[in-house]
Amino acid sequence: MSFIKLPWKIYKDDPYWVPPLLMDRKKLLDTKKNPFYLHSEMEMFLAKRDGEIVGRIAAIINHNHNKFQEEEIGFFGFFESVNDQAVANALFDASKDWIKKKGFSSMRGPMNPSTNDEVGLLVEGFDSN
Repeated sequence: MSFIKLPWKIYKDDPYWVPPLLMDRKKLLDTKKNPFYLHSEMEMFLAKRDGEIVGRIAAIINHNHNKFQEEEIGFFGFFESVNDQAVANALFDASKDWIKKKGFSSMRGPMNPSTNDEVGLLVEGFDSN
């Protein structure tokens, strides 16, 4: 649940952030019930500093994508981090290392968890006046 709820903490003061429905997030990330995971693998990582969660990322292997596209690639998704480059680097390194252990040498993203769901990142300063 900490993985799911982190964005509420990070964006609590951002007037432009529109939170997803918590129920939808739970369904999307349920590796036992979501049919996406019948052909895919995902590992979720949390970054902590002084016991506090400060970032998250998921490493994803979509075997159907790789077969159809004739690629051998892993994906990252669900990336969120406090404004700290060291935290972001650690998360991407964890994702990269997991994907590498699975036998893949490239990583693309963000995919949450695939192109059929969310693609992209919220960028600071990307707002309207």
